[in-house]
Amino acid sequence: MDYRRTKYCPELIDVPQKKKEVEALVKAEHPYAKDMHNYISDNSQKFKLEFIKAYNGKCAYCGASNDLIKKTEFEIDHFLYEKAPIFATKKEAGYIQNLILACHDCNHDKNSFWIKKEEFEELNPDGEKIKNVFIRDEQYYIRINDKFKHNTTIEEFYKKLYLGSELHRLDYLIMNIIGLQRSCQNNSDLYVGLGKILDIIRQKRNIM
Repeated sequence: MDYRRTKYCPELIDVPQKKKEVEALVKAEHPYAKDMHNYISDNSQKFKLEFIKAYNGKCAYCGASNDLIKKTEFEIDHFLYEKAPIFATKKEAGYIQNLILACHDCNHDKNSFWIKKEEFEELNPDGEKIKNVFIRDEQYYIRINDKFKHNTTIEEFYKKLYLGSELHRLDYLIMNIIGLQRSCQNNSDLYVGLGKILDIIRQKRNIM
């Protein structure tokens, strides 16, 4: 199972195709647009909302959802960072498939981390392989799958984004409880009890 989603979250599928559809929306109104980042990162534009929908409202790296993050607080990351030597200008880095929906922490922690060509497919959050690179353990921490533990790029990526942190574990727990709470709205006692648990976990998260 994808480490970023809970049992209550829809599966992340066809992201590249959905991103192409967002690009088409941009070009319908701005035919000469090259740098998609300029349009999709703008909170005053509808394009960002459509981009968020392509990711089911979740950070593509850690899985934090819009139950935890305001839509305006999501950021648009350059998977291959915009000042990377392969790009002659920042505009070149703004092509649609290089843009990734991220929470503030993941975007800024990743920063200018360089993804080697050999690990591009494994670490690209739009693909399928990343779902096997990182897993959730029994305590809900994000871990590196044993098959990839000796890959230095993957290990550095994991550490750079603090994917194994307590914060990401608590976010996952909160999302699970919110999902469970929504599924039992007819049971008022359980609903209220889960709300109290949520308050306790959120307090713990907020002091970290």
